[in-house]
Amino acid sequence: MSEELDQPLTPGERRALERQIDRIEERLHVAPPGLHVGFAGAGVAALEAAGLPEAAAMLWARWDGMDLGHGEACIHPLAEIEAETEKLFEEERGRPGDRAIGVYGRDDLVLPADPWEEGADVVLVDEAGQRGPYASTVPALILGLLAEFSVLLDDGGEYHEELFDEETGELTVGVERRLLRRRLDADEDAPLARFRLAQLLRRGGETKAARRELELCLRRAPNFAWAHFELGRAQLELGAKALAAKAFDAALEGSEDPDLQAYFAAWAALASEGESRRRYAARVLELSPGFVRAQEAGAREAIEDEVPGRARELIALGLAVSPQQLGLLDLRKQLG
Repeated sequence: MSEELDQPLTPGERRALERQIDRIEERLHVAPPGLHVGFAGAGVAALEAAGLPEAAAMLWARWDGMDLGHGEACIHPLAEIEAETEKLFEEERGRPGDRAIGVYGRDDLVLPADPWEEGADVVLVDEAGQRGPYASTVPALILGLLAEFSVLLDDGGEYHEELFDEETGELTVGVERRLLRRRLDADEDAPLARFRLAQLLRRGGETKAARRELELCLRRAPNFAWAHFELGRAQLELGAKALAAKAFDAALEGSEDPDLQAYFAAWAALASEGESRRRYAARVLELSPGFVRAQEAGAREAIEDEVPGRARELIALGLAVSPQQLGLLDLRKQLG
């Protein structure tokens, strides 16, 4: 753990956290009965034994565990954190120093050993072990969840029907944007929410707005590889190839997964020219020798599924790595 993590909160930081906790209490008081429940606070001895960071301990001092959205999310009581953390490591999804403090759906909410490195006090760890910087503080995490549930759930804890697309059954893009905006209203330094908002903005054609959101995200979480990647996508769409290649390279260097590294390197090759492109292409094949074949297979599948945009993207990535690959050239010709 870094020296910065051992520093006590300043009076200003403590007051800000107390305001957040007071806002949580106000929300719990006005919520329909049973929708959001906070249990009695932990005692001093239990808090000292848990050894939580001061910013997190302030929440457990008020509520020793919470049930949110009729079980859609929960914050573990202190007595359960050790067992839940062991479970996280048994499933090989934890990192040294992690503490599992709650769940949201099927994802774990974790206090990382080094929030400065990960870009947030609370990290979301999904079923595959992928991590995302989720909330700036534990109280801000709760405020964000309460804000989301106020949009998603009715007084009985059921999802509002108008939230979902009739064909896909997924949340509509408009609702997703609303949720992310509400979370950012509650926690403006929530990197994962800002990243996801940027994705929606770029896919909706608002590329400059997406770039602004990603720049804000990376100020808080400078090592967030996926945010660098998404920034590269935005820069590439805006015609800034050199900046795009730089962002893709940052994503490559910030990732520990060889398959992701190969993917990011392929995008860097796509944004580059000449010797730089050849260097990135060689890196891709070093990390993933079957990368080009996988792009061809994926492109054929996308064509069969009538998703030409996805097919063109896969073809472009494959040709950036292997420009003379005959199968990809043939597929590109078919698409026109």
